[in-house]
Amino acid sequence: MLRDVLDIYNRNIFNIIILSVFLIFPVTIFLFFVITYLYQNDHIQYSNMYALFLILLNFTLIFPPFFLLTWRDMNDNSYNIGELFNYFIKNIGLILAASCFLYLFAAIGSVILFIPTFIGLTMLLLIPIFSDQERIKDVLQQTWKVILKDNIFILLDLLIIISLNLLVWSAISNMIQGFNNNLFVYIILRAFLNALILPLIYIYLTLKYRTITV
Repeated sequence: MLRDVLDIYNRNIFNIIILSVFLIFPVTIFLFFVITYLYQNDHIQYSNMYALFLILLNFTLIFPPFFLLTWRDMNDNSYNIGELFNYFIKNIGLILAASCFLYLFAAIGSVILFIPTFIGLTMLLLIPIFSDQERIKDVLQQTWKVILKDNIFILLDLLIIISLNLLVWSAISNMIQGFNNNLFVYIILRAFLNALILPLIYIYLTLKYRTITV
């Protein structure tokens, strides 16, 4: 699997760099500045909950064009960079709506029982992989099929992604201790590391879970 991920990454490295510069960098920087504002505003309650949502949104919002890139490569179909950006714009509404609903579902589930939380987070993880389906109903059905079939593996991948995110946060925090304007440096480093890591995660998830239902 790792070799397949690296092969796709290397074959599409030019377009991945363009997506990283013009999508991952600006989206990450914008959302993390919003997170900073939430934490610094004393009038906003539950800032931690909003911040977590924005971190998840940062992951899901950028996913669709990398799915399309991987999916076309897997099926030996050509594409151009314009299609990837159009696909990102086309799926903003779907990803925003799904992220809001599923995050609320997961947050409520964490109070009652952790099973709804797991379902909500795993659907957030997988919905972008089926964003090419014509109807929202089909997106949800395909996502649910994968969850039922591979729930243990999805849980492991979810834990790995969360752990990786915590590791990145810890590493950046240690790196910027000597900087005066460490908040700005943190956000730039976070965007840079996202640009390096997220494409590999997106390719991996598409390879592993989209092929199940094809």
